[in-house]
Amino acid sequence: MKELHIDIETYSSADLAKCGVYKYTESPDFEILLFGYSCDGGEVRVVDLACGEKLPKEILAALEDESVTKLAHNASFERVCLSRYLGYPTGEYLNPEEWKCTMVWSAYMGLPLSLAGVGAVLGLDKQKMGEGKDLIRYFCVPCAPTKTNGGRTRNLPSDAPDKWDVFKKYNVRDVEVEMQIQQKLERFPVPDSVWEEYAIDQEINDRGVRIDGVLVQNAIAMDTEIKEELKTKMQELTALENPNSVSQLSGWLADNGVETDSLGKKQVKALMEEVPEEIREVLRLRQQLAKSSVKKYQAMKNAACSDGRARGMFMFYGANRTGRFSGRLIQMQNLPQNHLPDLAEARALVRQGNLEAVKMLYEDVPDTLSQLIRTAFIPREGARFYVADFSAIEARVLSWIAGEEWRMEVFASGGDIYCATASRMFGVPVVKHGENGELRQKGKQAELSCIAEGSLVLTDRGLVPIEKVKQEDKVWDGEEWVSHDGVIYRGEREVITYEGLTATPDHFVWVEGKSEPVQLGFAATCGAHLVQTGDGGRALRLGKNYQSGEAMERKAESLLCSDTVHGLRCDTVAAQDKSDQWKIERVPELYSETSHSELAGKETGSSQAEMRESKRCRVCQLRCERDKVRVSQCDRSRTLSDQAVRTSKTGDGTGPDRQQRQLCPWEYSSGNKTGEFCKSKDNGTRQIRAEVLAVLPECCCPETEQWDEPGRNHSGCTDCGIREKEELANYKRTARLYDIRNAGRHHRFTVSGHLVHNCGYGGSVGALKAMGALELGMKEEELKPLVDSWRSANPNIVRLWGEIERAAIHVIKTKEPQQVKCLRFTYQSGFLFIYLPSGRKLAYVKPRLGENQFGGTSITYEGVGGTKKWERLESFGGKLTENVIQAISRDILCYAMRTLRCCSIVMHVHDELIIEADPRVSLEAICEQMGRTPPWTPGLVLRADGFTSDFYMKD
Repeated sequence: MKELHIDIETYSSADLAKCGVYKYTESPDFEILLFGYSCDGGEVRVVDLACGEKLPKEILAALEDESVTKLAHNASFERVCLSRYLGYPTGEYLNPEEWKCTMVWSAYMGLPLSLAGVGAVLGLDKQKMGEGKDLIRYFCVPCAPTKTNGGRTRNLPSDAPDKWDVFKKYNVRDVEVEMQIQQKLERFPVPDSVWEEYAIDQEINDRGVRIDGVLVQNAIAMDTEIKEELKTKMQELTALENPNSVSQLSGWLADNGVETDSLGKKQVKALMEEVPEEIREVLRLRQQLAKSSVKKYQAMKNAACSDGRARGMFMFYGANRTGRFSGRLIQMQNLPQNHLPDLAEARALVRQGNLEAVKMLYEDVPDTLSQLIRTAFIPREGARFYVADFSAIEARVLSWIAGEEWRMEVFASGGDIYCATASRMFGVPVVKHGENGELRQKGKQAELSCIAEGSLVLTDRGLVPIEKVKQEDKVWDGEEWVSHDGVIYRGEREVITYEGLTATPDHFVWVEGKSEPVQLGFAATCGAHLVQTGDGGRALRLGKNYQSGEAMERKAESLLCSDTVHGLRCDTVAAQDKSDQWKIERVPELYSETSHSELAGKETGSSQAEMRESKRCRVCQLRCERDKVRVSQCDRSRTLSDQAVRTSKTGDGTGPDRQQRQLCPWEYSSGNKTGEFCKSKDNGTRQIRAEVLAVLPECCCPETEQWDEPGRNHSGCTDCGIREKEELANYKRTARLYDIRNAGRHHRFTVSGHLVHNCGYGGSVGALKAMGALELGMKEEELKPLVDSWRSANPNIVRLWGEIERAAIHVIKTKEPQQVKCLRFTYQSGFLFIYLPSGRKLAYVKPRLGENQFGGTSITYEGVGGTKKWERLESFGGKLTENVIQAISRDILCYAMRTLRCCSIVMHVHDELIIEADPRVSLEAICEQMGRTPPWTPGLVLRADGFTSDFYMKD
């Protein structure tokens, strides 16, 4: 036997999602119910352990035989559970070097991580059974006792024999799906170096890290007590039943003359500077009561095993775009930072349970507990933590790949990259805390935010990307064309997309029914409709940038068509002649009606009736190439007989897009089975999706509305705004932010078809403050020139973005390999691959070329998007460069983990390693080893710095 495919089904009263698999298996009632397996690709068999069957001796032997490779999907679950089944004690587990994981294999290929997801994308013959979730809930977790089930707390096979038989088939199917995944992907093997990294990851998860149980328990108790005290104080001040309720507290503030659309951290902080003292005290208490980071103490308690160590906190290849690790359970990647100068003293007081002393010495107890979260991780008895991390690893890798020699020289000499950047940008020497030292922060600001991207702004010369808006352009403020003071750069921050507008959640927008702007995040949460606006009475500009109004209307007319196309076969579609009544070809006077026009056009003649909704079936299957389709000409919206269809004029369309021509609102689909074109009973328009009407930054055009009703929403748009709160702003990503300064007297302009405040595409004052620029004395008008100066100082990096994008486009278009610096681009079997210097590769599934919102070539691929669903995503040169830099930085971290494998690594956070070692170990030796350059990055200068401590903290 060489390979053993395994899938198991288990039972435990412990909550797997909260405590992780290590703690899950420690439950006294843990047991393996079913063991499905296949030897060397043979027939799948099931051992019914729950009903008394035993594992064959050869299978038991294979589990501990290093010559047999064990495979499973999410193999860490099977490996840990089987370790407990075989009697291994806590802290000892089956050797991970003997295991391979098809989930890791799928992630390496850019595929979904779930078994069902990867099966669907690969189009496997046998898919994961949908009944599985219900069966797992029935047999694998405790059930609530009821009269119906006789008061039992667990369902056994004997309670539902039919379900149990299906469950066994489900177990078999999972093994079959895993085997099919391996067969599909065997042409693209995971490198041995990556499997070695996987084994190291599993060793770190097996080792775990010790939790200070006393500190955790006292912190939880303190938090509970202080929250009750804070709630009582707020009740006394406000007389509210539940002062922690956002709606109740918002009402109380309104009754006291304070209007706010949000009680978020930043909004409350801003309000506290404006309100009277008694209200300020309520808001201060609200901030403390809303502190949620202390919940990590409970997560630590849940994950800690019987030996006091938390295990399974890291997920290998959790970010499958770059291969970086992600967090589980305690989520090490987003721990609060610590800034207390007397951290050890505060920690000691909490560990003692001395709440009164903590309250006396630290005014904000929840914040103090939050800052102490890191210190709950402690080394084993007789050891210390050695914390080492890379210095500016991504900046170094970027400079190395781009060949930006002056930056590499700065790193090699141990210089300050921010001072060097500022010096090169401004042409003067810059010394930290010395000569021209005030320029260092500007160099740092430029260093940290240097890529621009924007949304479409309505100007007097058409739709223009915000970063390309010129100072001489006029923008539309909802009433008139207004001048402005130019565009400024706002840095990078997370944005959301809601009703077609992409901006930061604190960006101010106008919504229907309110005279004052509100924050976009608030509008999304409550389902408010954003006000839409055109250019002062003429047809709303649609389509791509730099196009005339007529051209854009012709391009976008298909968005308004409610008829479906019926019975198209393949290839040629007859071109329909147009009535000479139209003033613009294929477009009948958009929005020229002055009243009672629901979407477009007048109700005056037979050729200008309102849009009708067809009730015909959807598009039939396309058949062979070059079939001609007969399309009749009809200037009236009346029914045609079969004979009329047969004798009507036809025309043969030409060109590569002849199948894709979209119909006008008054054109009817062709090829009805009966030959009739039936009128819709309803002359209105219905069920036009938000995806059609909304403007999305990736591809679509702005939603259109009658110009004299800018706040109106389409009556049939059921997908737009009326949905669950959590779905309203479900598309989140990070974007480069811009601002248009002083846009007219109302300080507003139109972007993505919506009226927004003079805070630009995502670039509200809050975003700039988040970057720290204004607090450090920088002026808004300095930021755009700052970016330009940075780019001038780093021409090779700027050039690299374009080279990477052009290489990817060329490979997708021609399927021919390309080389950019140390990166190799190839296309194979529906994947775009980017080979990294380490030999690892990044995979992009089903890449395509299209047209982006700016009229340029876009790169799209399939992947998991912001909605956590499998969908088509868009990328560009800057984003691909970011993926590459992060991926290489990840490879360097993994190289360091391999070289320090013997040093008992217990945690890693971003580019930082935490090692548990004897106090006699040399910190300098660890940092020197970590800073060694891998053999596949010649010329790259690395440096690692560190410190030692008796508990984990941020130095």
